[in-house]
Amino acid sequence: MQEIPRSQERIQRRPVVQAPREPAFIPGPAPKELTRDQYLEMLKMAKHLRKELAYLAMRMFVSTGIQLQEFLALTVEEVQTGEITTAERTVHLPDSLREELLDYARRNGVSSGAIFVGKTGAITSLTTVREQIRAVSKAVGIEDSATCTRTLQRLYETTRAELMAETVRRLVLEQLDEEQREHGWES
Repeated sequence: MQEIPRSQERIQRRPVVQAPREPAFIPGPAPKELTRDQYLEMLKMAKHLRKELAYLAMRMFVSTGIQLQEFLALTVEEVQTGEITTAERTVHLPDSLREELLDYARRNGVSSGAIFVGKTGAITSLTTVREQIRAVSKAVGIEDSATCTRTLQRLYETTRAELMAETVRRLVLEQLDEEQREHGWES
């Protein structure tokens, strides 16, 4: 066994001191929120600019809350069933969006498998989708931070929460009116 010189032995026993790492997230202003009206303007502009990928992506994010990677992995078979099973949940597609996705696949010669593929057969990149959405938002005059995929998904969450609250409010009032008709003083 080879003997380690004393100077190297001391180096090996010293604790390793690492330089502090840069934070993974640098705090800054939160991204702007996207309004429903801005989203609708973006859809119109995407159609005008013929950015169908951006149009379909925005519709998916705001209609389902799906993640960008899940969007790009969509298959014709999943869209045909109208349900997409993600790691976290099952997403139900609105019929109009389902029809648009299937039409897009048909027009691009995709009869099975991933819908969003390029000419080489590779799945469309995340960057391509983001760049198309950015181009649309710029044409509408909306700040970039308000149109990232996460803000589009938040619009889905906000819309869903508002609709749920309104539905619950309406159902409670209907229940109370029904109880009054059946059991009220004048019944």
